Amino acid sequence: MRLRDLEIALESISRTGEYDVSLEQYPTPAKIASAILFAAQMEHGDITSKTVCDLGCGDGIFALGAALLDAHHVIGIDVQSKALKASQMNSRLLGIEDTVDWVLGDVSSFQLRSLVDTVVSNPPFGVKKRGADLRFLQKAISIADVTYSIHLAGDKNRVFLKNEVEKLGARVTQIETFQFPIGKLFDYHKKSIHMIDVDLYRICSKECEPNG
Repeated sequence: MRLRDLEIALESISRTGEYDVSLEQYPTPAKIASAILFAAQMEHGDITSKTVCDLGCGDGIFALGAALLDAHHVIGIDVQSKALKASQMNSRLLGIEDTVDWVLGDVSSFQLRSLVDTVVSNPPFGVKKRGADLRFLQKAISIADVTYSIHLAGDKNRVFLKNEVEKLGARVTQIETFQFPIGKLFDYHKKSIHMIDVDLYRICSKECEPNG
């Protein structure tokens, strides 16, 4: 599948339309999700034929994209049943329902019978609930060989997260900075679109090669 084909497919999915400010739910645009997944596969081979997990999947855009890129098995987990219903519907519409399992539950208590190859996640930024992003990172590193995770950009946050990743026995192999659009989702949002700088981290556990 070409990058543009993946983007078009993800643009067709139904979004939940309802978001919880306390959970810092900012939906990932199709253009960004497709670019992250496509690069993960083309540059590192981290998606196709792999077991992929989307932590805090929301309406499932990363999970769905991974399945479209021929992941062997995909797991999406979220605390909101309404979001998972949208995910299930989207997987049926895209014809990939046999590849993806949707799990209702909290990321911290989520247990797997076996490790996954790759986690792709857009976790809370940790602004509303301090440390919320670290909960996602801790779980991702504990279950996966490779993690792709989006966090607020900035030198201080970068140093902090790198230190936390190393404490967990993993290492950051790549950081890419880009702008992430947040729509007018909540009452306190004044602009129709607010752009923020974010970092995409590729994190590798001891078991995987830095660039493989």
